[in-house]
Amino acid sequence: MRWTPTHILSLITLMPVMLSGSTTVAQKTGQERPVFSKTTFDLGVVVSDLDQAAEFYTKVVGMTEVQGFSAPANVATSFGLTNNQPVVVRKFVMADVKDAPSLKLMSFPNVKIAKPDQQFIHSTLGFSYLTLFVTDMDAAVERAQKAKVEFLGQTPVKAGGSNYLAVYRDLDGNFIELIGPAGKSESLSQANSNAAFFNAARTGDVQTLKQQIDNGQDINAKQNGNVHAIGLASLFGHVEAMELLIKNGADVNQQTKDGGTALHGASFLGRVKVVETLLRAGANVKISNSNGMTPINECSEPWNSAISEKVGFLNEVIKVNVLPEEVKAGRPIVLEMLKEYSQKTSNGSK
Repeated sequence: MRWTPTHILSLITLMPVMLSGSTTVAQKTGQERPVFSKTTFDLGVVVSDLDQAAEFYTKVVGMTEVQGFSAPANVATSFGLTNNQPVVVRKFVMADVKDAPSLKLMSFPNVKIAKPDQQFIHSTLGFSYLTLFVTDMDAAVERAQKAKVEFLGQTPVKAGGSNYLAVYRDLDGNFIELIGPAGKSESLSQANSNAAFFNAARTGDVQTLKQQIDNGQDINAKQNGNVHAIGLASLFGHVEAMELLIKNGADVNQQTKDGGTALHGASFLGRVKVVETLLRAGANVKISNSNGMTPINECSEPWNSAISEKVGFLNEVIKVNVLPEEVKAGRPIVLEMLKEYSQKTSNGSK
């Protein structure tokens, strides 16, 4: 979960973190005594909408709300926690038992609060995510799916033994990691099936793709409501996988949340064979993404350090596995292909 200093109002609250064993710490030579009076801690989190967050953490995550508390503005200010703002705290626990660690949610609707970069857990300094250990991953997945919560990455995935790991975000974009055993419920089986399908597109595993398609996989499904299989296969340069997907009805013009199509990523990376395949399948070269960029725009800029750095980032973080020199050589070729194709389609022929 992405919690930065702007989200934390106190040194209090959750993540069921247990201190290792019953170890005590020597405070003075020859004298040992516990450092902490409790072996759990609480975590305070600022949310944008307290009522909606409370509903999310009870109905989706599965926590229990217990009695909270409030502090008037002068008290909170005297503690150094706010600048003349009253505090209303709603508390949530994993079990309503004595000394249970709690998640303390609060909101400040009259204050403009900066939102951190929550694209990845490494995007911003601060607490990164909340880990919860559940007894039934099937039930956890079902609650999330019922609320139309999107799972991140390829999760839920096997995490050793009978355990699965699932990751999603709360309403403010904070990361929540769930770990626990699962049976063979339809919801989790479907989630795992989707994960296998998207992973096969990413890695170019044609055999698995075919198997998933034969089993009724939605060819145009989007992973986490964003990226589609044809886009993944294109970005990672798997032409054979693309051809299989196209043959089975994949929409080559399907867009991600930022408006990008398979042709956008392939054009930027100068993937000549990928672009050829997409154009043969009727890809639209005039679709703009949310930044107003068409596939032609993506490869029209001359090679420079900024492009080189972006390619390096894609190799390091996303593992697209493309050589910079290949991108540099391929982009001009792709640009001419796109311009020629655009001219032909504008004239009513292909």
